[in-house]
Amino acid sequence: MANEVLMPKLSSTMDVGTITTWLKSEGDSVEIGEAIFEVMTDKIAIEVEAYDEGILLRKYIGEGESAPVNSVIAYIGEVGENVPSKISEVETAGKEENKYDEVVEAAESDEETMVATKKIRATPAARRIAREKGIDLQKIQGTGPKGRIQSLDVKDYQESITASMPTTQATEDELIPWSGMRKVISDKMSESKHTIPHVTMNAEVDMTKVIELREQLLPMVEECTGERLSFLEIIAKAVMVALKAYPEFNANAYEDGIQQFDHVNLGVAVAVAVTDGLVVPVIKQADQKGLSELTVAVKNITKKARDGQLMPKEMSGGTFTISSLGRSKVQTFNPIINLPEVAILGIGGSYEKLVVKDTSESSQVATITALNLCLSFDHRVVDGAPAAAFLSMIVDLLENPMSLLL
Repeated sequence: MANEVLMPKLSSTMDVGTITTWLKSEGDSVEIGEAIFEVMTDKIAIEVEAYDEGILLRKYIGEGESAPVNSVIAYIGEVGENVPSKISEVETAGKEENKYDEVVEAAESDEETMVATKKIRATPAARRIAREKGIDLQKIQGTGPKGRIQSLDVKDYQESITASMPTTQATEDELIPWSGMRKVISDKMSESKHTIPHVTMNAEVDMTKVIELREQLLPMVEECTGERLSFLEIIAKAVMVALKAYPEFNANAYEDGIQQFDHVNLGVAVAVAVTDGLVVPVIKQADQKGLSELTVAVKNITKKARDGQLMPKEMSGGTFTISSLGRSKVQTFNPIINLPEVAILGIGGSYEKLVVKDTSESSQVATITALNLCLSFDHRVVDGAPAAAFLSMIVDLLENPMSLLL
């Protein structure tokens, strides 16, 4: 008798899943524990492995298509077995026990494996890059925990192979289809821009005193945590303080209303491999953390993001997001709000600037380090005046940062 393949429930809040990639085609043989498809949820792709062995007899949804959790999306069985020819003939399995309950438990308890032990230990991001580039994971030595292959290992291997190959001239342009995370990002960004009336305000910060404060705190934070305090954590701390004064920006907007939160779950946009795009891991109750704790939290979550080790629960529940361009030469940009949040703060690259500083005796020309803060907000939820006041408060806190230590 053919066995059903169900759309797994990969998080406690997941109702619908989207197939990003089928790893098996109809007619392919399948072994227990072998990955057969990849599901995207909350911007994280998770490979789902088979509980049964046999032949993949039929698939009912294609790549990029969605189905309710616990619904039948395929059948595995023996050659010649009869299965429904179309999805309308398949009874929904929603009332049955979810085969993939342990997938949810693993995802929500930060386990490294999802269903069964893999022959090759590799992160989902590493597997996805390897598939797209046609790379055999068996040829790669992993540098992660217990020899697990990470996305960086795959990219390093690809670069070593590319460097040893002769240069060839492309004969025609290549059409790259929307797929995987790029497709999810495309859909979410389009929904945000089409749904939310974005307004972006820019303000310049004189970073002189922040630089001085960081130099004083750097050795203490590093001795305490083993991590180096960066400007991102100091800016994040200023945002936490300002959100207490302007809680309307620490909120989610839904069709039936606006939900404000007592604590800040801070999203930190992280750029990962080009094939993966951008992810937004969330630091829960970031407003309760001092600079040392915040530094550790930011460093840990961004490392997990770049290593492809984030769990679904680490990608959900955000109430406000920061997106930093780091050492970029770009000074300003218009960040897109991360639904269902109502605001996002973009941090441009720093730059040197000549200014005139007035004293009681004279005026002097000086060089300062400056950067721009770019606040995008949902104009349905917040008006321009409080947005300007909120952004101005962040600037004031950063130009007088000793108050952040109180």
